[in-house]
Amino acid sequence: MTKSVSTMTKKVEQYTIHRRSLGYAFGTDSYQLRSLARYADRHAPGQPLTVDLALRWVTAPEGTRRNYYAARLSALRMFARYLIIFEPRTEIPPPGFLGPTFRRVPPRLYTPQEITALIHGRLTYRPLRLNEFLGLRNTTIIGLLACTGLRPGEALALQNRDVDMTQELLTVRCSKNLPMRLIPITPCAAEHLRRYQNVRDKCFGPPDDMEAFFRSPRGGHVHYVRLHKAFQLLCQQTGLQKAWGRYPRMQELRHTFACNHLLRAYRENRNIDNAVHELSIYLGHSKLACTYWYLSAVPALLELCANRFEAHARQSQKGGRP
Repeated sequence: MTKSVSTMTKKVEQYTIHRRSLGYAFGTDSYQLRSLARYADRHAPGQPLTVDLALRWVTAPEGTRRNYYAARLSALRMFARYLIIFEPRTEIPPPGFLGPTFRRVPPRLYTPQEITALIHGRLTYRPLRLNEFLGLRNTTIIGLLACTGLRPGEALALQNRDVDMTQELLTVRCSKNLPMRLIPITPCAAEHLRRYQNVRDKCFGPPDDMEAFFRSPRGGHVHYVRLHKAFQLLCQQTGLQKAWGRYPRMQELRHTFACNHLLRAYRENRNIDNAVHELSIYLGHSKLACTYWYLSAVPALLELCANRFEAHARQSQKGGRP
């Protein structure tokens, strides 16, 4: 009687269940580890996870950046640390073996003209009876991201009960760092949301409070991947070109919102420390370091900052201070 050998796929499934039982979403890493499991079961069936096997899987994709390899290796290391408890022959790759896992690429900051072009753009969808709804839905999402700085995932997770047109208030329940936060919106934004809501209800009928606010053609939640592809197509149709080797992304509307908030604070001669603190709360950050990640030293912002510093220096000289 032969002893059954647990496949790497089975081990990854057990690890995924373990991570999610601890409260982790564990999305991207689970996809990577499933790829590892398929590779290991095909090229080294029944063998332990070794550094050699890990590096062969990590570097298998061609034409990618080195930090992508490092990110794959980082996900594998976490799995190896778990696996070595049950499989002593497991080898854990050393940290930083392939360099840093992330390299910050300067975000694209959209101009008002570019945002206007995206909002007024329309995509061609099938079936034809849903053209009006899907085009309006996508541009409504883009406009909402631009004027609130919401994360795309937060916007797509909104339910009907979360959108209060009367009080002009959004309730974000699926926040990254907080269990919930409130997002006030302008009357203009509420009017555009109401317009989308009317068209949506004509297509799907009166909704329940727990149903998705932004709906797919089948009436469920909108998948992020599909919306991302639609956004890229819209960028191409509106003439937005690649920057830093990649197409514009929806997440960069959040960067644009943050920089515009700081620009407005400087122009209104407000206290910048208070303005950054307010921005941090509005964006749903648990610490200010996360907020500064979204602020870029654009020329207009540097000019306003320099002017304020020069004015402060002149005032100090007039007052006899060194």
